[in-house]
Amino acid sequence: MSKTIIHQFDPQIYPRLLWVVIGEKKGSAISDRFDNIPDMDESTDADVNNAYDKISKKGGILIRFESKKAARSYSIVAHEASHAAMCIFDYIGAVPDVNNQEPFSYLVGWICGCVCEAV
Repeated sequence: MSKTIIHQFDPQIYPRLLWVVIGEKKGSAISDRFDNIPDMDESTDADVNNAYDKISKKGGILIRFESKKAARSYSIVAHEASHAAMCIFDYIGAVPDVNNQEPFSYLVGWICGCVCEAV
């Protein structure tokens, strides 16, 4: 059985870390590292959760993909990246609207790039 890899990324300009996990819907690697992350619903390809890292004592966003196939799907990655970006915008009190579309779009693109790097 392979060891779960938790990929960590720091957006530098936002006070939230990003973690990407591929291939683990539930299990000790997630619960050992993060507080209060529910098991993934068996019917989903991916999910996004606000997360608190017990090791670094920092908060952020955890994106989980059930497989590499899901993490390679442009539509799934874009969908989950927009959820993650919304969570980060909510945390900093920003509103993703027409007046903030450039920083929001940049963040979504950065998150998609992190997923690609994790794959």
